[in-house]
Amino acid sequence: MQRKLSIFEGYLTLWVFLCIGIGIVLGKVAPSFAKFLDGLAIYVGEAPVVSIPIALCLFLMMYPIMVKIDFAEVLKAGKSIKPVGLTLFVNWAIKPFTMYVIAYFFLGILFRHLIGTNVLDYVKMPFGLDLPVGAVHGDGTVVMYEGTKMLAIPLWRSYLAGAILLGIAPCTAMVLVWGYLARGNDGHTLVMVAINSLTMLFFYGPLGGFLLGV
Repeated sequence: MQRKLSIFEGYLTLWVFLCIGIGIVLGKVAPSFAKFLDGLAIYVGEAPVVSIPIALCLFLMMYPIMVKIDFAEVLKAGKSIKPVGLTLFVNWAIKPFTMYVIAYFFLGILFRHLIGTNVLDYVKMPFGLDLPVGAVHGDGTVVMYEGTKMLAIPLWRSYLAGAILLGIAPCTAMVLVWGYLARGNDGHTLVMVAINSLTMLFFYGPLGGFLLGV
């Protein structure tokens, strides 16, 4: 007997877009609450490294699926070299570079004038970096903004950086969700999530720095 999707599972795409819309509206009508949520994080120095609300939501999303996995299947899946190797190759040798090309085409060429070529974004300087006002770092210039040294960079470059960083990161939590909904091999899915999470520790930083030019 095939398992039928619940209403929540069947309309998952709708809920995703609904949450995106709620987040946008919340940021507009209650920016202080959005900043409060953003501040709920684990910090290293002055840099937030782990968002507690996001970590909690990811746990709640993954836990129901994790408890249903047959770990005997996990051991079998771990011995399947070909799908694991293919996934790693696509994740780190193809996907980041195709994402860079797509993002640059849309944000750096097609929509660049729509975003505004002279519109600036002010971002914090990299952790541990202290440059004088007027110094150039990458595509940014160090300026004083609201009493703090910040990097002033073109807004389209910020969008491009965000798209690149998002494209580099292999999806983890949602892989479990989509694999479960597609009635895939949960054991193999769990192995791939674990391997993706492990390889991110080694490849994400260097590859991100290379594509961003920092």
